[in-house]
Amino acid sequence: MKKVLVACIENWDTLQEVPFVLHEGGCTVDVFCSKYSWLITNSYYNNWIECSDDEKLYIKELIALAEKKDQPYDWIIPADEKLLKILNDAITDEALFYKILPLTKIESREILASKAGLSRFCQDHSIASPKYIIYDHKNNFDATTLKLNYPVLLKQDLSWGGGGILFCENEEAFKKNILLTNKAYSTIIQEYITGKDIGVEALFRNGELLEYNTGEVLTYFGDKFNFTTKRNYFNSKRLANELSYIGKQIGINGFASIQFIYKPEDDIYYLLEVDMRPNIWVPYGRFTGHNFSEAVKKFLDPLSPPEIKNTDEEKITEVALFYRDIIRCFKFHDFKGILQWLFNYKHYWKFVPTYDKVLSKKIFKELFGNKIKKRISVLFKIKSKG
Repeated sequence: MKKVLVACIENWDTLQEVPFVLHEGGCTVDVFCSKYSWLITNSYYNNWIECSDDEKLYIKELIALAEKKDQPYDWIIPADEKLLKILNDAITDEALFYKILPLTKIESREILASKAGLSRFCQDHSIASPKYIIYDHKNNFDATTLKLNYPVLLKQDLSWGGGGILFCENEEAFKKNILLTNKAYSTIIQEYITGKDIGVEALFRNGELLEYNTGEVLTYFGDKFNFTTKRNYFNSKRLANELSYIGKQIGINGFASIQFIYKPEDDIYYLLEVDMRPNIWVPYGRFTGHNFSEAVKKFLDPLSPPEIKNTDEEKITEVALFYRDIIRCFKFHDFKGILQWLFNYKHYWKFVPTYDKVLSKKIFKELFGNKIKKRISVLFKIKSKG
């Protein structure tokens, strides 16, 4: 069996089912994380290696694991944006870079955990993306001289997962919000495009697309700059071709979480984000005909052809994230959404990870702890008043 190491420095719930995907792909899975990580709240990893709380020590420990000669890893997956950024800043040796980071082109490293880097890359490689200006805060400027077409977005170059994004409807909002940005990091002033938000999870091997799953966003956790909890998944040969081009140009070698916005008037998919890590939606590909466990087998077998079999463009599958969507329903008083889960709307119950007792126990404990009990009581008070 191939040996894989999944590493994370943050404690996101994003990774809760990633070991399952890798295990089903025929891998022995080691995880390198803290004792508080969601990465160990499942039954499908083989070995937990506890990491240091100190960032510098963490990087040294991870590099030592990558360089070990006895039973070396076939694949190392840095699984969160913060870790990708820290590793990208720390690694100068080219051989080590290719061993740990998910790229086959070191010249593309400016994209890793950098929105400014991605914007520049898209411009240089004729990839459709929003217009932008990079402001480094070194010089003051008059907003009126920029001649911006409002609305615009302010994106901090340290942000990920929708964080650090400010919407500016007009010049007054722009002047107010620019003062809220962190001057230690560049700020991207980006054109705001309206259209259909499209989320993609994909797996590439040496720049070649092995599998992808595309979904139009149905529900956000709050505003549209936050993470999503429901999507309508569909097949698209056109998007597969777009992804193939992007993967080859960047040289992606691993998982990627990619965001587009489709503007019907232009008939263009504008590229917004490329985060080179697995996202929370990857395990759900098995419900849409895009099983990433099968793609993992291809990734680890260099002789397997990069062929995508499921191309039926008429099929649409609604997928909801069990844990996150239920929290959203209670937090934002979505009584209809709660009823959908209670009555197995569109077979939602199949998204509950009952295959894993350890993970199920963790999720139900989180869902029905004191916080949710309070939200339930508040929700029913609101309904009774209505």
